Amino acid sequence: MIYLDYNATTPVASEVLTAMLPYFTDKFYNPSSSYPEAQEIRVALSKARSDVATLLGTVSESIIWTSGGTESNNWALTRSLWYWGGQRRRILISAIEHPSVMETALALQKDGAEICLIPVNGDGMIRLEELDALLDERTALVSVMLANNEIGTIQPIAEVAQRAHRVGALVHTDASQAIGKIPVNVSSLDVDMLTVAGHKVYAPKGIGALFIRPGLDISPWVWGGGQEHGKRSGTENVPGIIGLGVAAQLANEWLNHGGPSQQTMLRDQLQNDLMSSISHCHVFGHSTMRLPNTLAFAIEGWTGAEVLAACPELRAGTGSACHSLTDEGAPTLRAMGFPADLARGLVRISLGRQTTAAEISRAAYLLVQAIKSRN
Repeated sequence: MIYLDYNATTPVASEVLTAMLPYFTDKFYNPSSSYPEAQEIRVALSKARSDVATLLGTVSESIIWTSGGTESNNWALTRSLWYWGGQRRRILISAIEHPSVMETALALQKDGAEICLIPVNGDGMIRLEELDALLDERTALVSVMLANNEIGTIQPIAEVAQRAHRVGALVHTDASQAIGKIPVNVSSLDVDMLTVAGHKVYAPKGIGALFIRPGLDISPWVWGGGQEHGKRSGTENVPGIIGLGVAAQLANEWLNHGGPSQQTMLRDQLQNDLMSSISHCHVFGHSTMRLPNTLAFAIEGWTGAEVLAACPELRAGTGSACHSLTDEGAPTLRAMGFPADLARGLVRISLGRQTTAAEISRAAYLLVQAIKSRN
């Protein structure tokens, strides 16, 4: 079995698991308790917060723990409306957002919010001129994902932020797919809020974070005992937090030691093998502004499910793991203007840090042979 679905989820890194284990047994204490053993837990949580902050180029106080990307996205969108006290009711999101943003926006629309979709071009890049046309003093929030989960296109978030801030709007980016794959610096991006999902970066499922710009008084998400600076109360998921902290350290090391360039070489090797051997193969996403690990393609006359069924040795995706494809095909491709028959053909290959050149060569061979056998 060759696993090439790392955009869906990653395994927990061995270093992460090792660091977490004591906090299930010997170090089980509640960090809100006053005795010395509990205070040691609080210190460990502070270290993890610092490690995640370092990965994002910010201060520890701006990192708030959550249960993952979906919760962070829900928090950012809903509380952005509260922030304006009803004075601003317009939220702008890209047409290719993850369901945790798209569905939250639709729910807010039922409560009276005005939701506007920012169109994208054929590469999956948002149209900045369309953004400019939608922005005005009614805009509460602009939320555009940093990197798309299906095609890997990386958005010009710094330019989005510059435009949105001109009219006083808040800016949020869902960076779930980008963290640990490309450098992400919240100061350079100039965002007000940013989403982190642990299970996309070799930490456990059920842990994430929301970056909230220092000085931004966003309303609490959960009330109770006052944990997380009073923003998200509840006893902390200590093992998960420790794991995410170590995962942030590992991500920093991987980014600083040429990981992305090596991954790009493997991805491009697979892309070139497919394009040179299979006619009517379409590759989606921006040619350069794309995650180094992501290859999205379709073969004319094939659905994505048929391609993967013909290659039972491969574990890959046919789009977002958070929704099933409809008869219209992958929503991202439809928003990009591709016809339904091609959108139904989407296959997403996403590499991980453990992916080898031998696995990529084998994957290319299996895909090419499967397609040629029917043609």
